[in-house]
Amino acid sequence: MPIGTKKLTIRWHICTGTLLAAVVTLLSAPALADFASGRAAYERGEFHVAREQWEALAEAGDSVSQAALGSLYIHGEGVTIDYNKALYWTRQAAEQGEVTGQFNMGSIYAGGLGVERDYKEAAQWFHLAAKQNDAISRYNLALLYSRGLGVKRDDIKAVYMLNTASIIAGTPEIAQHELAAEAERLALNLMMTMSPDDINEANARSKKFEGDYLQLYLKSHFNHPTSDQTAPQDP
Repeated sequence: MPIGTKKLTIRWHICTGTLLAAVVTLLSAPALADFASGRAAYERGEFHVAREQWEALAEAGDSVSQAALGSLYIHGEGVTIDYNKALYWTRQAAEQGEVTGQFNMGSIYAGGLGVERDYKEAAQWFHLAAKQNDAISRYNLALLYSRGLGVKRDDIKAVYMLNTASIIAGTPEIAQHELAAEAERLALNLMMTMSPDDINEANARSKKFEGDYLQLYLKSHFNHPTSDQTAPQDP
């Protein structure tokens, strides 16, 4: 699975669950309705209508709409492909902490989309999205760590990122089963050339993350979320 940019369609293999969660928490009721209207238009293939809805929200500073608008310019949906505009809107979203924007910034730099390819910059943005438990960002970070692109090669971190990507992708709301299976397959391949001690360390880190993530998941589903609930921290 290559490093790629996150699209909005549910059929796309890259995570949309994170985007939907962000919409609920970041938009006011009127803005949420406008964004949802744009998303419905997008899913009908009416990309120009989606752009009109999201553009107004993006210009008002809404980070989710900024990320969505940037994605349209990346893929040329309802607009002419324009990497300058894509970078502008995506950066606006990413710098506000919007996870889709952070992921797409990583993808822009990893793919050299209108910019000079820069794996170090890509890794920085993927790390920010990974801290928000974005599964595909963790998968992409694993690719960079396993190849020493933009970061020092580190198979322990690569396997850890793959394991945790699989854990996140396998949750019911995200249900990225293809990604989870691919992450598991790549982790097994990497471990074939690692020492037993390194494998044990990677798996121990992964187990710790899994316990923390499960606890957070259960709290969010069976209790009212509180402001002190934060994503599990990577070692």
